[in-house]
Formats: sequence, structure tokens, C-alpha cells
Amino acid sequence: MKYTVLLWPHANPRYRAEAHRLAFSELSVMLSKIAPDVVIEQTETAGIPSLELTAAESLRENAVDAVRRMSLTYGLFGNDNGALTPVAGRQDCKLGEDLPGILKYKGKTNELFTQLLMNVALYSGTFTAPDSNIALLDPMCGRGTTLFNAVNMGWDAVGADLDRTGLKEGETFFKRYLEYHRVKHETKTGSLTVQGGKPAPFTKFTFADTAEHFKQKQTTSLTFAMTDAKHAREAFGKNRFHLIVCDLPYGVQHAGHGDGVERLVGDVAANWRGALIPGGTVAVSFNAQTLKRDRVRARLAEGGLTPLEGGFYDGFEHWVEQAVTRDLVIARKDK
Repeated sequence: MKYTVLLWPHANPRYRAEAHRLAFSELSVMLSKIAPDVVIEQTETAGIPSLELTAAESLRENAVDAVRRMSLTYGLFGNDNGALTPVAGRQDCKLGEDLPGILKYKGKTNELFTQLLMNVALYSGTFTAPDSNIALLDPMCGRGTTLFNAVNMGWDAVGADLDRTGLKEGETFFKRYLEYHRVKHETKTGSLTVQGGKPAPFTKFTFADTAEHFKQKQTTSLTFAMTDAKHAREAFGKNRFHLIVCDLPYGVQHAGHGDGVERLVGDVAANWRGALIPGGTVAVSFNAQTLKRDRVRARLAEGGLTPLEGGFYDGFEHWVEQAVTRDLVIARKDK
């Protein structure tokens, strides 16, 4: 059986070829876990970037679901000698497709790349049910792009940051979004206690797609907390999260800042490991012009995590702009 996945063509022509290659690596990691016999090739269909899948039999439901949730999927089609038959579109968003992209600010990570980072993290873990009870932490969440992607997947999301202004902007935007779309929700504020007795104020949104589901407590939650990334385990609990997903500071403005980011990874690695469930994963992206992949892997390994390397895991480095070449590293908690 042959299938074609049509991809969203990126608006930036210089990034378009990179996005095509990234989609290939992303889907390769995803399907290597659940459909390892499927062969994936980069192709073009009538000038549209695409991936061709070749399988011995029809794709199973979990493989179709993986294609649907891939970051750049436009649609999945059966390919019968060049005649394309629609099979599935993009995964439905729990709140709204526009949610991660509306809020604009300097330094924002592209929401499609964020989804890629989350997908690679998800399919690199040892758990097998991507739609059930997934908990995600972004320990440097900014205004919440990763969190918004997570709740659109139906996951519970927690974000931490020390930037009070950014957190407040994310909170205000999300509350207005829920109200505008008349999503049944409640808001809770409070304070956590972390190392040294310092308070960590938080705002937690709990919501559901219908009033009846809200009443039955079939809900999803999103939390913003003002605390340091190195206090994740103390603030939120041991063995709490399936995924920790983070876009590290890029260090563009200050020469040599990559050394500081490397130290930061070393400082937080053991703490993040404690916050993960066994089999959970850490996914970090970073500027490869100031920080090298092997150094990130080494710091995470020193914290007791197992970096995943070789093959498709070495295929994510890509150009973003003159001063930024982005890469990512995945590491798993094996015990």
C-alpha cells in the first residue's frame, strides 16, 4: 500500500526545504515506534512538498493518528498509481487551531516547530497511549506556546518561568480566549513553596468542551507558575510528567552565552529527571551556533537521563536565521 502525506508549504522559501526534511525526520521517529516497517521518502506532488509512505498493508489506526498529529501534515491520501484518495486530515484541536499562533511577541518559537518537538518527545517515551492522561511541563514557558499546543492535544499542561510580565500576558490571553469561545472553565490562583521557602505564585485554568463534561470532571488543565526551571520537582511533584519540553535561550545577543546555557542544562537535568515518570522524556531545542548537540546530551546524561542519538535523532539541525541554527535533543528517564 502506498500513501502520500501532503505538507503545509512554509511561507519562508529558505525554510521550506528545511521544513520538508524536518517533517521526514519527525514522522520517521513517530512511526519507528508504532509502524517500523513503513518506508518513508521525501517527494513532491504537483510541486507540493510531500512524504510517500509504503506499507505492506493498510496503515493501522495508531499510524494514521500519528500522521494526523504530525506538525506539517495537510492531509493523508491513499496513492493508487498517482491517483490520490483522501484518508484523513490534520488532527482536530481540542480548543482551536488558532490558539498557539495568535499571541505574537519577540523571541516566540514557531508553534509548528513546537508541535514537532512535542511529537518527537511523545513517541520517544515508553508509554503507548498518546491521547490519555498525558502531563507536560515547559519549565521555561514564556507566554505559553508549548502549553497551548499541549491543551489542544487534550493534555494537562504546566508552565514555569521567572518572567512575571510574560506569564501574566499568557494568563490574560488564555482567559480571554476561553471567555470569547464560551468554554466552560474555572480559574484558581495560589502559591507553591519551593526550595528556600520562596513562594511560587500560580494560576490554574480547568476547562472542558461541554458544560456536562465539566460537571462530570472530564476536564483539561493549564497552569502558569512563577518559579525557576531548576525547582520543577519540588514545585510540581516527583514522577509527575510524561514530557518536559523546553526551548532553551538562544544566546544570540551575548558572545559565549552558549556556555551559560550548557551550565543551565547541567544544573536542571537531575531535577527534571525527578519530575518525570519512568519512561518519560525531556526534549530541548537550542541554538547550535552557540551550543553543540553532544554537549547538551552530555549534560543530560550527567543528570541521569539517557540521550537518544543516531539515525533520525541526528537529523533535526536546521537554519532559522543568520544568527540561529536550531537543533534538538531528546533524553529519556529509563529507571
